[in-house]
Amino acid sequence: MNGELRNRQYLVEQLTKTNVNDVNFTPFKYQLRPSLPVKKDGQGKAIIVILSALVGGMVACGGVLLRHAMASRKQDAMMADHLV
Repeated sequence: MNGELRNRQYLVEQLTKTNVNDVNFTPFKYQLRPSLPVKKDGQGKAIIVILSALVGGMVACGGVLLRHAMASRKQDAMMADHLV
């Protein structure tokens, strides 16, 4: 117990010797803790889902039309070979 008391007394003496009057520093703030937004930003997710579905549908339709065009072109080429 005596050793701990001496340690604390030494630390108190060191603190009293410290002169902080001539210290110049720029204070700064820590960022605040993050918090959940009070108001939603909008219907962003719903719009993204709807637009993605529309774009996906257009790509699918384009693929079907392209496949049909390729098949009909191949069929026309085969018919032309049979006629010659």
